[in-house]
Amino acid sequence: MQDRYQIRGKLGQGGLGSVYRAYDTRMNREVAIKRISADGDAGLQKEATQQLQKEAGSLASLQHPNIVTVYDVDQDPDGPYVVMELITGKTLDELVESAPLTFDDFKELAKQTQEGLIAAQELELVHRDIKPGNLMLNWLPSGKFQVKIVDFGLAKLMPAPTRQEIDQNDAVMGSIFFMAPEQFERAPLDRRVDIYAMGCVYYHALAGEYPFNGETGMEVMTAHLHHTVVPLSELRPDLPAWLCDWVMWQMNRLPDDRPQDSRRSLHVFLQNESAPPPPPPKEKPAGPKPPGVKRPGVPAAKLVQTGPLQNAAPIAKTQSAPRTLTPPEGFKPSVHTSSVFVGDTLVPAPDSTLPPRPTTSMVQAKTASAVPTARMASPAKVTPTAPAPRLASTPNVAAVAPTVRGGSVPQAPTVRGGTAPTVRTAPTAAGPGTRPAAYVPIPVKPKKQMKPSEKAAIWIAVVLVVGFVAFLVYRFGG
Repeated sequence: MQDRYQIRGKLGQGGLGSVYRAYDTRMNREVAIKRISADGDAGLQKEATQQLQKEAGSLASLQHPNIVTVYDVDQDPDGPYVVMELITGKTLDELVESAPLTFDDFKELAKQTQEGLIAAQELELVHRDIKPGNLMLNWLPSGKFQVKIVDFGLAKLMPAPTRQEIDQNDAVMGSIFFMAPEQFERAPLDRRVDIYAMGCVYYHALAGEYPFNGETGMEVMTAHLHHTVVPLSELRPDLPAWLCDWVMWQMNRLPDDRPQDSRRSLHVFLQNESAPPPPPPKEKPAGPKPPGVKRPGVPAAKLVQTGPLQNAAPIAKTQSAPRTLTPPEGFKPSVHTSSVFVGDTLVPAPDSTLPPRPTTSMVQAKTASAVPTARMASPAKVTPTAPAPRLASTPNVAAVAPTVRGGSVPQAPTVRGGTAPTVRTAPTAAGPGTRPAAYVPIPVKPKKQMKPSEKAAIWIAVVLVVGFVAFLVYRFGG
């Protein structure tokens, strides 16, 4: 291994193996190398070696953007090792430690992790150790984060359910805060173990706390077995109800009550995401005001005239307010968001590609001026102009609706919670011989003028053809 890989430092240690940062001199790239720890019981070391070999075989058969990539598997005098993709980023628990995820960031996290689980389940691959520390987030050049599921240290190819087998000092391996109840019960395991663990990860990412908690390991295990959990909707009332129900669906106590696979889970998620939002509740008409109650020795309360009650947006009841994930220092601003954080303030990011919004004076000036027209004689010199505003009192000007092929004119979308955006009207009709100013005329190519030599050649050809026809008539028609 030393001939090809140069060890540059230790990244961490967990379970039965250590992870090192290294450089591949043959491929000229940085990699991560996982090796079995040299210390410990000999029996455990042999078992860990077999486990590492199973992990490498499972990962080598799986190629997906949301799962860590395996480059090489080999063995040297110090034991077997696996060369994997080096991911530069942060784990999910490091990001959630500062603030829970927002609705938009969580949607991206859920889609990517579900895609990764679908790919693993297609190969009957079960992770069995999903937790926030095994979800790495790295940033793409566009500013979008990418989720990678790492550390398949307990993964096994499982065409049929098996029982929890590997123990260490009589303790079940894996993070106890995210383990499914059947793992404590030594019951048969299948893909629904990963679904339960991922649901706990989602809860933790949105609430900033563990769904099943306790001061000791026994209390946490009891919370899993008795399903003692606070509904997510109570901690995050600002989230849609369907999203909270979807997360709790992953964490059901019985495996049969959970999604049968991640494909079904993602399908339900996408259906709810694309469904139109429910209409807002209608406000009840205000009834007669009750008279003030006067108690002995207490002056009657004065009725304070107030305006109509506004429906205040619900806020999260977490320890810290949700915060949008932004690229770390040194990265360009993300192109996938319209706002950035400066300190603790959310500042909208200006979009230089959009034209400036017209002011009142600009609209009045355009209304008072005549509608510009495009000359048909020289269409190539006509420059496109902005659509003319609708004139309410100008005669001989009528709005023409755009023609839609194979259907009716589409209606403007309805906007909830506020005034509807300004909809651009159809271009106004112009006078004869002109086109509306909103149209950009297509340049017409001028007709090609023939040269004198070309005209002479055509006349000679015509004379020859006529002479040949006359000869045929004279020779055979007579």
